[in-house]
Amino acid sequence: MSTPDDPWVPVGVLAEPTRRRVYDAVRAADVPVTREDVGTAAGITHKLAAFHLDRLAEAGLLTVDYARPPGRGGPGAGRPAKRYRPADVQVDVTVPPRRYNVVARVLATAVAEAPHDAVTAARTAAYEEGRAAASGAPRRGGLTTRVREALAALGYDPEPAQAPPRLRLRNCPFHDVVDVAPELVCSLNQRLVSGVLDGLEVADRCSAEPDGVVPDCCVTVHTATGRG
Repeated sequence: MSTPDDPWVPVGVLAEPTRRRVYDAVRAADVPVTREDVGTAAGITHKLAAFHLDRLAEAGLLTVDYARPPGRGGPGAGRPAKRYRPADVQVDVTVPPRRYNVVARVLATAVAEAPHDAVTAARTAAYEEGRAAASGAPRRGGLTTRVREALAALGYDPEPAQAPPRLRLRNCPFHDVVDVAPELVCSLNQRLVSGVLDGLEVADRCSAEPDGVVPDCCVTVHTATGRG
């Protein structure tokens, strides 16, 4: 069953046009809003507004609280109104999901540790990031299976290819920053994948080579055997 932690939940919720209009109305407000406020802004009934607001809250896109209108309190003031405000979330979806936090962590580490030689530090950080990611990978299956699973966990979409045996890497986690500094970014990518292979203790049978072909990632994993 899907949960709000599933990135597809908010996507599906926002795909409905009226619900998206309700969400936009909440985001446009500078203060928490009630179903009446949203119904008026979106041009729908208050009952329909409440239905969509609660669906958005269930998906983690809105937060809910209760409060009486300003100036109203004490006996006879009525029940507090249910109010909605945007949750601090970001909805980004790629298939499979890209792990942009990986490149962000690598670059942040490099700048923090060696601001005067961030390039060298970034390459080291990328390698260590790969090793750390592979350290918790299961040691089951053949060579290709293990490498594929470890790289998929980082957001790649590995696909076996033959002649010679290799893994094509698609859905590169560095994709959206490669145009800024292609040489640097591709070298970070290669170091990250090399770290994964070392972390899996398969570097004697696999290598990360900078010979990918568009639209694939700039790196491919060459394997010493086609088995696994």
